[in-house]
Amino acid sequence: MSTIFEKKILIKVYDKEGNYLKSWKDATFEKFTKEINGGLGECIIKLARKFDNYGEYFDVNLNNEVRILITDRDTKGTTDKYKLIYSGYISKYDPWIEGGKEGVTVYCLGYYTKLAHDIYKNGSTTTITESGTDVGQMFRNLMDRYIAETSNPKLHYSNETIRTTGTTATYNFELATYYEAIEIIRALAPPHWWWYVNQYHEVIFKSKPASPSHTFIFGKHFHKIWVEKSMEKITNVVFFWNRNTEIGQQVFEEYTDATSITNYGRRAERIIDQDRIGGSSDAQKISENYIEEHKDPDVKVKVEILDNSEDPNFGYDIESIEPGQTCNFAGFNEKLDETFKENMFITKVEYRLNKVILTIET
Repeated sequence: MSTIFEKKILIKVYDKEGNYLKSWKDATFEKFTKEINGGLGECIIKLARKFDNYGEYFDVNLNNEVRILITDRDTKGTTDKYKLIYSGYISKYDPWIEGGKEGVTVYCLGYYTKLAHDIYKNGSTTTITESGTDVGQMFRNLMDRYIAETSNPKLHYSNETIRTTGTTATYNFELATYYEAIEIIRALAPPHWWWYVNQYHEVIFKSKPASPSHTFIFGKHFHKIWVEKSMEKITNVVFFWNRNTEIGQQVFEEYTDATSITNYGRRAERIIDQDRIGGSSDAQKISENYIEEHKDPDVKVKVEILDNSEDPNFGYDIESIEPGQTCNFAGFNEKLDETFKENMFITKVEYRLNKVILTIET
């Protein structure tokens, strides 16, 4: 007979320098998301406090750090029985009254969002030139500047978390935010490279894993699955222009995928770069990588994976699932097994205490 092991949460608050303030005993939350090419999304926490004296609480302050930890069947017996599942900063809070109830709602955001709030720079220099640099090294160089230029940056990386790609490029980053520059770097990288900032503030830049990180079994780990196949985002023609009309300096090229055009008709996209690209070879990298990731129909799977806290023979360790990992499925009939057997890419995780909803792409 299985025994119930209750999942418990612990929410801790720290000031912006990382000094522990207190644990919230009066806090509840419903969900948060985590997604590749970004990080941990908004988490809304409700505190059972009086409307008119929330200002007396030193812990509810903008930019304070909030960490959510859990303990359950899967953490029992480990060195630290609490596992960190979310870390973000307080971006907003609202005291409220509704009928006879009152409280404070706290809104937290993941630290990756701060990359959109400053310019990629070196001191007062806001034009950063990379010439013939590995795209992964470009990312490392950017993070070095962010860490050097930012007071209490939080984010960190290693050569293991931000990997080199084997592809070099030349680019002038002019008055771009760190977030915008990272997206340019991702466009210059080979297909299926992604970046992510996790709950430990680690910055990750890697390619899609070659083998499944998880196998989910129908009837044991999940009962609900949705599949959507769409041609709405197909692009098989890219026009690239660097906005330069000078002879010898202009880059204006058309890139196509003939098979996709035959199957779905011409579906064009314009990529206009303000004379920052290194040359035709780098324009080709961006355009062909874009087509490679958009030339086929978008097959998106959503699946609800249940937690295993109540029964070890049913459900899954949902805290082990991260965006950027891969998975496959088992337990269907033979025809469906053929459809879902491949190494599918987890792009988004919507976390709730008793389940996760995964967005998975082929």
